[in-house]
Amino acid sequence: MLGERIQSLFRSAALPEVEPPPTPSRGVSGGRRPDARAALIGSLGQKVLHAWLQNRHQTLVPLTLDLRSLKPEERVLVLRVVTASVAASGRAPDLGLADAALERIGAGNDGRRVLRELLERGDGPAPFAEIQAAGLGTVAYGASLLAIDQRSRINQLYLAYLAARLAVSDDAASSLHRRYRM
Repeated sequence: MLGERIQSLFRSAALPEVEPPPTPSRGVSGGRRPDARAALIGSLGQKVLHAWLQNRHQTLVPLTLDLRSLKPEERVLVLRVVTASVAASGRAPDLGLADAALERIGAGNDGRRVLRELLERGDGPAPFAEIQAAGLGTVAYGASLLAIDQRSRINQLYLAYLAARLAVSDDAASSLHRRYRM
């Protein structure tokens, strides 16, 4: 699709047709020179692909996690996943770490209040299907990653489980771990 788009841009551009210079009759390559337009399109296509592959982690994963940009019902879904992540360790939750994470991603006082209410209530399992349906798997994974102690072995295993349940790609999970390393 990208290659077709690049080709259509070149077709629409008014590049002058250049006649190749005459070739000697005894050429090793058979006397034909490659078409300049095809060479240009191929070269640009390779450069675009290379740039995308080098930068795909930043283009596939949101650059910032900002819960303020979500609808209120989506924000609650993400907070339910964060609550399940905080409660998954089996120990008393570290609300200081969770509060700092929620502040960092724009949840504000309401988000921290909702998190505490959900923890007190014992909200139950995370809404994995709803998160996937809303397309918020990567956001929920990133928020959970920030809200828990990443060095704990139990939490590392839970994050692997969470990535699998939310269908977060390995590239996206790796990018989030690099970006939000604690």
